[in-house]
Amino acid sequence: MSSLQIKDSFTAFNQNTPGIGVIANFKGKTVYQDTLGLANCEHRIPIQPDSIFNLASVSKQFTGMAVLQLMEQGELGARDKLIRFVPELRHYADEVSIYELAHHSSGLTDYNDLLWQKARQNALHSDNAEVLSLLTQQEQLRFTPGSAFEYSNSNYVLLALIIERITGLSLRDYLKKYIFGVIGMENSTVFNEEQPVVPNRAYGYEQNGENWKCNYADTFATGTSNVLSSLEDLKKWDAALYGNQLLGEEAQRAIFTPGLDSSGRPLTEFWGGYSYGWMIQERCGAKTIWHTGGDAGFRSIIVRFYEQQFSVILLSNSASLDWSETYAFIERLFNEFGQAGI
Repeated sequence: MSSLQIKDSFTAFNQNTPGIGVIANFKGKTVYQDTLGLANCEHRIPIQPDSIFNLASVSKQFTGMAVLQLMEQGELGARDKLIRFVPELRHYADEVSIYELAHHSSGLTDYNDLLWQKARQNALHSDNAEVLSLLTQQEQLRFTPGSAFEYSNSNYVLLALIIERITGLSLRDYLKKYIFGVIGMENSTVFNEEQPVVPNRAYGYEQNGENWKCNYADTFATGTSNVLSSLEDLKKWDAALYGNQLLGEEAQRAIFTPGLDSSGRPLTEFWGGYSYGWMIQERCGAKTIWHTGGDAGFRSIIVRFYEQQFSVILLSNSASLDWSETYAFIERLFNEFGQAGI
């Protein structure tokens, strides 16, 4: 049994604060699991493996999977133009492709910046319709599509809209039918303007002096954020990515292939690469795909050391999560449990 405990590695949390949950999997088996703190501070409900967290930008990988599924089915092409599906943006985004949306090289302004310009603090309660309205009001891109990498949440909101327009399903219903339902993620959903009741839901918190401030939601935009899930369900997601329940082997290669600019060079070296909701990078001397998330008091990260079949999933309902402590903790887990897979 491991002597590694969350309480010894994360200084901001204890049994009376918002907290953190971690699960590490090796070749399909849970080799480490620990939780600390409260999912709901008002009712003093502790975090459990089935507590439901907002994954924030970790949500993008589910949108990416849906896009790849539609590509595999021939409903969508990587080089299809955005305006084929979203003609509202034809006056300035006519050259943006699906590939550029998925790899953050479209040149579209991040909708959060547009909302802040409107003095909408923290993008509160924006939804996809408002995001599209704001983007429609713009007159130009930030750069020529395909020429540079710039992370923009607008890209994945538009991908969600495209999924919905092709399938006739809301993103929530699409993911439930073709991803969550297929692999048994029974407690995962998409939180949007309908504000569904979600059993076992954790709430996000930020420190306000000596007290904690509860965040209900920063945004209702989907595709880019607002997948709600648990450690238990994300273990199923991780396991499914080794098989072909969701996507054939050839189509899956796109997840592990860094996006390229229009001249054939890697779009970003900072993260090693980016593709369909995953960062592609070497960590701890091993190849990984990974992503972080941060929104509404939540922080999340999934790191998949796929050659070792070792993964770490960490969910927190506190904006006080220290990323340096997080990365150090993941490295210790890899050194203790993941090395056996080399």
